[in-house]
Amino acid sequence: MNNLKLVVFTLLLVFFITLIQFKKGQIFALFDQGQGNFTTQIQGRNFPKTLIDTTGIKFILKKPPVRIISATLATDHILSGLINPQRLVAVSSYVDTPSMSNIVGFFDKSIYRTQGEIESMLALQPDLVFVASYSNPETVRYLLRSGIAIVRLSEFNSFADIFNNIRIIANVTDTKAAGEAMIVALQKRIAFIKMQVKNKKPPRVLYYDLNGYSVGGNSLMDEAIQLSGGFNVAKGIIADGENKISEELAISLQPDVIVMNQWVFNQTDDQTSPRTILKNKRAWKDVPAVKNNHIYAVPGTWLRSVSQHRIKGVEAIAQLLHSEIQSYSEKNYVH
Repeated sequence: MNNLKLVVFTLLLVFFITLIQFKKGQIFALFDQGQGNFTTQIQGRNFPKTLIDTTGIKFILKKPPVRIISATLATDHILSGLINPQRLVAVSSYVDTPSMSNIVGFFDKSIYRTQGEIESMLALQPDLVFVASYSNPETVRYLLRSGIAIVRLSEFNSFADIFNNIRIIANVTDTKAAGEAMIVALQKRIAFIKMQVKNKKPPRVLYYDLNGYSVGGNSLMDEAIQLSGGFNVAKGIIADGENKISEELAISLQPDVIVMNQWVFNQTDDQTSPRTILKNKRAWKDVPAVKNNHIYAVPGTWLRSVSQHRIKGVEAIAQLLHSEIQSYSEKNYVH
């Protein structure tokens, strides 16, 4: 009998520990950096608006915010095309980095550059703070406790996600018209590329980073390759999203074209170009892209952006894959 009681007690203990861990996982899921959909939900067509975090915490924006902190480069980019910069009290520290930012010098130096340090952010007394799923979990936690309204973005896998993020940002900053105009401009440029490549044979393309990373399906890079009139050879071979792959696997994919990330704009400097480094590796000499000198380095500011500037990367890849592709302008766009 005592043994039976011990077994029952043990089973109940295991059950309650599992339940507690599950609940804890739900409560603190937002602090698991970069995992899941943590995008803020917004209620209300007009102000006041209710911002609902995935934790269930709600913030009320009674009127359009005038003291805004943008703690991510993506929101720096999007906000630069939507609002008067005077409404920003801080932008991310990456906004001045030439290898990452498309808007170096756009924001006046009087606007604070934040690295996500909570003390300085609170001292700025913002009405609204933009963060992302990859933001420092501790920073997000303190912001949630502070009572300051925050908007968190977490989906960056497609142009549809970029459009949705633009709409969210425009919604809470009272710039819906500007947001829709930005989206329409992007859609036109995408349509112009698709129109030009629709009847062309798609070359087999590998996105490859010298650190050994490539991309599978369900990723913005995969979509960019498809829109550009190419076929992503890693799709279905490696897991969705960005993944590290072995050099042997990358070589075995035998791509016709290799697209690489050029972190600086000076692509003519062969001494620093990743394409030159890869081209000189003996193991790659029989890969079609290497034999035919179809290795291209595209500026990382275009290739990696999760904002409206990502379209520049798509256009660059399209012109590399199909040399006759025209650059977009309103004059040659057919509605």
